[in-house]
Amino acid sequence: MRKIIIIVLPLMIWGILSSSAQISLEDLLGGKATIGDSPSTFQISDALAPALSVIRQQYRLERGGDYYGKSKRPYYGETYTLGIKVSGGTILQRGVIAPWESDEDYQRVNKDNKYKAEWYKTLQHSLQDSIWQTVELELGTQYVSPFNSDSTLYIHTDAVSDFGLPTDDTPGNKQGYLVWAYTSSSLQDSTMRISLRQSSYQVNASPDSTTIALAPSDAGKVIGGLFVVPVIERAGYIKLLMAGVAAKDNDGRWSLHLLTREAETLTRVESNPKEKGKRKKNNEQIEEGIVDAAEVSEPTPIK
Repeated sequence: MRKIIIIVLPLMIWGILSSSAQISLEDLLGGKATIGDSPSTFQISDALAPALSVIRQQYRLERGGDYYGKSKRPYYGETYTLGIKVSGGTILQRGVIAPWESDEDYQRVNKDNKYKAEWYKTLQHSLQDSIWQTVELELGTQYVSPFNSDSTLYIHTDAVSDFGLPTDDTPGNKQGYLVWAYTSSSLQDSTMRISLRQSSYQVNASPDSTTIALAPSDAGKVIGGLFVVPVIERAGYIKLLMAGVAAKDNDGRWSLHLLTREAETLTRVESNPKEKGKRKKNNEQIEEGIVDAAEVSEPTPIK
């Protein structure tokens, strides 16, 4: 699938923060600080946008070998959700895995279980553009697995290791920002615009309590969200660490799922070099070695 990369956010603010006690990191990142006579316009959301995308998942109905759509379209329904690129994969909302679950029309016509819902096309566009690209997700394979305990989030691992947002799974007090992706209207379609809204957020992260209920405003327009923590890495650089992801359950309620986990004791294991570089595609084994990402992402024909 299409790769979106963001690792470190370069900002020449170390000297600014050192020279003016009245300017805090929070105010500067939130766009509230003032440098001289000019207000700072930097927003956390501006730095996150390259790592975020909208995933449009379509599905169709099957019965007795025949396929059914709706309103003369080749698919019956579709969902629009937020995709988050992290190192080694992309975090998906459950709406990609089971787009029919929240479709009232599907629940109505299939109350007798006479149809089988199946994935049709997957399209994606970055938040930095509006051009839909067809992508090939390996849905239903071992490369798409639950990301949290209640399976409202999933992780799609990359065929070839790639970069993305760094994550923070350590316990402790976290001061950062909730960033929500909003659609331009409650009626979601392929022409809608996406905007990001950020607000300060603080939580004491513990591996014993990683799910926190949230109530975003205009919840009907939200397609996803994440919690990021800014960390000054060195002079002139701020790294944004993703500490949590927001997900919606089947009842439409949003929760923040923290990545916090217990510290693990590392043990050394012997690796088998013959296992490196292998991955299945279309039930065939990809040859050992470097995989062509474009080939893996090539869409397959739809019958």
